[in-house]
Amino acid sequence: MIYSNKFLIIFLFAYLLLFSITGFTESISIKLEEADNVKSSNPSKFSELLSSLEEQKKLLDNEQRYYLRYLQAYQLAFSGKTEKSKTILKEILGSEASETIKFRSRLTLINFYAYNRNWADGLSNLTVLLEELPKINNEQYQNDGLALAAMFYNQIGQYSLGLTYANQLEKQTKDARQNCLAKMFKFESIFYTTDLKVDPIEIESAINACNKEPIAANLLRTYVAEMHIQDEQLEHANTLLLKYIHEVESVKYVRLIVRFYSLIAETYFKQSDFEKSAYYSNKTIEKAVNIPTTQGVINSYKFLYHIAKKQSDFSASLLAHEKYSQLNQSYIDEITAKHFAYQLAEHKSFEQQSKISLLNEKNTLLETKQALSEAEVANTRLIIMVLIISLLLFIFWAGRLYKAHKRIKELAEFDALTGIFNRGHFTQVATSTLRYCKSAEQDLSVIMFDLDYFKSINDNYGHATGDWALKETIKVCQNVGRKNDIFARLGGEEFCILLPSCHIRSAALVAEHCRSAIEDIVTEASGHDFKITASFGITDAKTSGFELEKLLADADEAAYDSKKSGRNRITVFTVEEEPEQKQLDSSWSIT
Repeated sequence: MIYSNKFLIIFLFAYLLLFSITGFTESISIKLEEADNVKSSNPSKFSELLSSLEEQKKLLDNEQRYYLRYLQAYQLAFSGKTEKSKTILKEILGSEASETIKFRSRLTLINFYAYNRNWADGLSNLTVLLEELPKINNEQYQNDGLALAAMFYNQIGQYSLGLTYANQLEKQTKDARQNCLAKMFKFESIFYTTDLKVDPIEIESAINACNKEPIAANLLRTYVAEMHIQDEQLEHANTLLLKYIHEVESVKYVRLIVRFYSLIAETYFKQSDFEKSAYYSNKTIEKAVNIPTTQGVINSYKFLYHIAKKQSDFSASLLAHEKYSQLNQSYIDEITAKHFAYQLAEHKSFEQQSKISLLNEKNTLLETKQALSEAEVANTRLIIMVLIISLLLFIFWAGRLYKAHKRIKELAEFDALTGIFNRGHFTQVATSTLRYCKSAEQDLSVIMFDLDYFKSINDNYGHATGDWALKETIKVCQNVGRKNDIFARLGGEEFCILLPSCHIRSAALVAEHCRSAIEDIVTEASGHDFKITASFGITDAKTSGFELEKLLADADEAAYDSKKSGRNRITVFTVEEEPEQKQLDSSWSIT
């Protein structure tokens, strides 16, 4: 009887202990969920809960520890310690945490990569995230993944993919906020896809759906304003933007404010209200001090350049144009980087698929050998057949891989429109050439030129005609130059020719021949009748030295003097002690 009472007491004690542990574990889970729910809405409460959970860390099970680590990574990111946060998130991805915690960690990590413009790592992680998406049972997290995919693909200019995921999110979400985000990403994709048209009724419906999300609603309004500007309904665009400008300023989202200011500046510029256009252009630049390569800032410098030019303030005009050219090139470089990152991600995916295919072929070969081991003759024949098929597949995939490598190399080194070097590759080749000419004590000259009134060609006859003019210009200039001359497109309608082992007088003759050939281009083949001319600037290493930046700057200055002197001429750069640069018009000759 005594023993049975002791056994009963021990059993009751064990039961109560197990019950208390279970209750404590449930209490921790509730606290983790509470911290998750208030992490963005109540940071102080969130911090208190994490401190309390950290004190109880030894009592947490593995899954709860990983959950806590994820929330701590979020807290670090919220306080600006992104590198520490990224380290924790990567640790979680390599751990035994649940699929859901890993999925959420990867979501946050991709957001970091997008913010830091690390497109390559962002794309590789996004590919994994989309593969994991069907395994996630939580609808909220699934929709977060779709929203992130739509946002990321839109940011790198892959708008068709962005539209696909935005449509998918819009179709399956029941949450009002996520529905608003889906519509915002959807119309962003449609707006920047040239073969699709934005339906004004649908976009107005989207704005109404985002009435509690001022950032999304006003971003959609900017698309409406841009459509008004494209349709030359400038008053409508201006009225819409000014109506909501105070609401936009109150949300303090810099990118949206910059977009509003720049569009207002554009409406005033096109209405010839240059004072107000300059005012909003300057406001755009001041506000975007940390995001200088956005399209709004670039456009603002362009407006200031034209305004200063019209007011004959040439120093301000030159300063604005230099800043515009610099930022526009940075913007183009960033777009190129995004495109290259996407091509690289596709290439890696293709390479992975190739490896899987080859592994599958090897497995098939082994299975075939085993299955045919009983019939020696048949086995030999099948092995030969499989080897031939494997070889053909290998050759096929190797050919595809070679083409992909070749395409990536072309994108990295050549201008897609004209086929000559782009600025990045030109810089590498030119630097090597300068080094060689300097060590060999050889002459070296530089010619820079850009097309006169090229913007009016685009405006009057369309961008297709402008592209035709650029290609024809390159074609006639290549016929004039030597095979070892280095020809590059530096940006827009600006070109450069580096002439190794060439005296400046010979370079001036080449420039004159190019100028004459450009002037003689017959434009009727483009479907329009117009005149193409160009302004040239020339310098050499004896005058400007063997530093590439100095050579380009001096040649550009000479080209600018050609512009100021009436265009369609060449100018040889001279040093400052000479009273003024020698102007070379179409009648110039060397004696």
